[in-house]
Amino acid sequence: MKKLLPLFFGLLCLQTFSQSENCSSATVITPNASCVYTSGTSAGATQSIPGCVGIADDDVWYKFTATQTSHQITVSPSASYDPVVQLFSGACASLVSLYCQDLTNAGQQEVINATGLTIGNVYTFRIYHYFAGSASSTFSVCVSNPPTPPANDACASATNLSVNSICSSTAGTSYGATQSYTSNCNGSPDDDVWYKFTANNTQQIITVTPSANMDPVIEIFSGTCGAFTSLDCIDNNATGGGETGTEIGLTPGTVYYVRVFDYWSGNGGFPFSICVTGQVSTGDEPCNAINLGGVTADCNYTTFNNSSATSTSSALAPTPSACGGSSPYIGGFSASSHDMWFAVTVPASGNIFITSEPNVTPSRISDGVMALYSGACGSLTQIACNDDHNYPGTSNDNLPYLSATGLTPGTTVYIRYWGYGTSVGNFGLCVSSPTNDACANALYICNLNGYSSNTNAYTPDRPCNMRGDAEAGAGYVYTPGSVSQGATTFGMAGAWGVGQPYPVPPNTYSFDVTIDNNSWIRFTAAAASATFSVTVGNCFSNGGIQMQIFSGTGCCSYVPVSDFQQSASSFALTANSLTVGQDYYLMVDGWGGDICNYTVTANSGVQFTNITAAPSTICYGDSTKLTGPAGASSYLWSPGGQTTQVITVAPPTNMTYSCVVSGVCGNKQTLSKAITVNPLPITMINGALTQTLNICANTTTTLTASGGSTYSWSPAAGLSATTGSVVTITPTATTNTTYTVTGTNASGCKSIATVSIKGLALPTFSVSSNHPSTCSNQKDTLIAVPSPAGTYTYSWSNGASTASITPTITTNTVLTVVVTNTNNCTSTISSTVNVLSLPSVSTNTASVCNGLGAT
Repeated sequence: MKKLLPLFFGLLCLQTFSQSENCSSATVITPNASCVYTSGTSAGATQSIPGCVGIADDDVWYKFTATQTSHQITVSPSASYDPVVQLFSGACASLVSLYCQDLTNAGQQEVINATGLTIGNVYTFRIYHYFAGSASSTFSVCVSNPPTPPANDACASATNLSVNSICSSTAGTSYGATQSYTSNCNGSPDDDVWYKFTANNTQQIITVTPSANMDPVIEIFSGTCGAFTSLDCIDNNATGGGETGTEIGLTPGTVYYVRVFDYWSGNGGFPFSICVTGQVSTGDEPCNAINLGGVTADCNYTTFNNSSATSTSSALAPTPSACGGSSPYIGGFSASSHDMWFAVTVPASGNIFITSEPNVTPSRISDGVMALYSGACGSLTQIACNDDHNYPGTSNDNLPYLSATGLTPGTTVYIRYWGYGTSVGNFGLCVSSPTNDACANALYICNLNGYSSNTNAYTPDRPCNMRGDAEAGAGYVYTPGSVSQGATTFGMAGAWGVGQPYPVPPNTYSFDVTIDNNSWIRFTAAAASATFSVTVGNCFSNGGIQMQIFSGTGCCSYVPVSDFQQSASSFALTANSLTVGQDYYLMVDGWGGDICNYTVTANSGVQFTNITAAPSTICYGDSTKLTGPAGASSYLWSPGGQTTQVITVAPPTNMTYSCVVSGVCGNKQTLSKAITVNPLPITMINGALTQTLNICANTTTTLTASGGSTYSWSPAAGLSATTGSVVTITPTATTNTTYTVTGTNASGCKSIATVSIKGLALPTFSVSSNHPSTCSNQKDTLIAVPSPAGTYTYSWSNGASTASITPTITTNTVLTVVVTNTNNCTSTISSTVNVLSLPSVSTNTASVCNGLGAT
């Protein structure tokens, strides 16, 4: 099995175990400056505590006293040994897991670079083979000083990278690196290394190509060492996958910092390569357009300045037309205008919406124009043009807005932006493509942790009973200051504190609310109450945004479960009386149609995505289906290395499975699911798992089951019962049947025992005699005659053991013979010999009895 990543519990999730004597008798390892191996074996060892990954049925224990704050633990195994190394702090009775390392395969080294240790403290670690048993069982282990950190271990000594038109890689490594910056955007930056570059245009591309076992994370900063602003965190792929970040809106000539580290904690450090690419592009001409990166539902404004741009000739792009405003409707474009060009890749929806940034300061362009083109940069066709747009409020109405639908996904379109006439200055724009405009397409966000979007490009959606407080119905006429008392939901007022009931119609409505550009987010409740923090910015007017949370079924039957909030800056939102595991709708709308950016952070009560198991408790030998969250762009399971959303596993013992998912809830996440494996009962019949019983016909035999709590027998024919631990059977000579009993233990696990019953024929015979009636004191011969002929034994009631007997008969006599065949089956027949009465006669007269001679 290929294991592609390490699993770790350390510092991200501290685990405490009860410990047996194995830890207390751990072998002492002395740390050395370099690796000095100690030979070890796990042959014959047994499990002390459950494994952090794999099957720890052969764990062996070691300990060392830290002489530095960092140490390296190295395990070099024999050929078929696949080592797992787990490092603990604390006493044996209360161990805390710091690292669980399982990165490589059989015969390959495992290395833990442990950091944050306390000099003088004793640390314990154990080693075991990943699979059941011990395989080749032997290994060597050492504890040494950490490797020498690379030269760019700290920000102050960051390696300078040149920016080139194509990727010109610089070799790097995180081997021996230590964490030098307290915050981290994702994963564990305990091996971060630093780079810097000077931007040569507003867009730069940073690419890291890792070695096979590295899972790189890239973070980009502006500012100076110790006074950073994090611009981007890139972690989209799994172990062995490269990472690429396209950064736009940079300032040419400014130095930016990049740090690279492995996502996992305690890895041995890895080689990689890094490059920064970017054309020296000012966006002055269409073939030198600035790429604005991927289009999402979010509107991320980027600010530019057109002071250095020149007018693009009609030979390179058609002169703008139909832009609105005064004749000649070209947005004031002339040979003296300063236009800039931007390239956008059309998203899968085929729709893009381009919005001007409001209130740009200082020296903003107050009257701007945009045109949109398709085609190649040397052969463009105008799609649309806009001079002025009626934005919310009035201060931005001279700024443009463009929307285009039905475009071909994957193609490139070009945005042309200039200040009306010859205007120059700062301007900003964003390109978005909303997908959750209707409740039916509500965006499911598992944790709502820092979700950002805006209210641009959405249309009103009023499914079922969803209405604004000031709306009497779908065809309402809005009257300022009016408050409708109809069956509306959005804007309901009331005492919304924790534990307070929520009003339902016809209770009080106090907000004069309409729905203008609402969007929908769906989440799952993890508690009876959920709290959210919302920040709002870049609004076009002072209205801001409004939010409320609802329960509902199939985008209908809405009932508010939160307070109603509205602000142009920030607010808190609280939902109560939630049902754990149930989905709820967060509806976001611009107050009076305002366009604003916003960020929602779930503080409590929102369920994170996780792995589901069907079932999570199984019986030994059974399998279960593990399903990762829907919608991820990649999956990576461990143990196993599968890359599908759903896997089927049959663990031999209690095990925890992990899956690294990308593309759900923002950054990559590591999810885990524990599977409990219950033992099977040892079901037996008459003390045996399987057996054959040869039973003489017509002989009743008792069958006793053991090992389970309840029992079920089959088939029913011939048995005295089909349930219970004890049943009886009386076979016939023709019985030849296998019976099973299924024993079920208290955990519901089952096992089967079998017994084959063969009915043995009884001997068949008769008894003949010379004289069934005889005279007193005379002899008679009785003969047992079996059929068919064969070997039999005989036992007469008079003690004889031969087939025939000749007893002297004095009275009426019953003689019994038991005949036993070679199967040890017996038959019994009784034979009666009657004594005849003698006749009375006179003296000297002879009597004859039954033809016998006279006495």
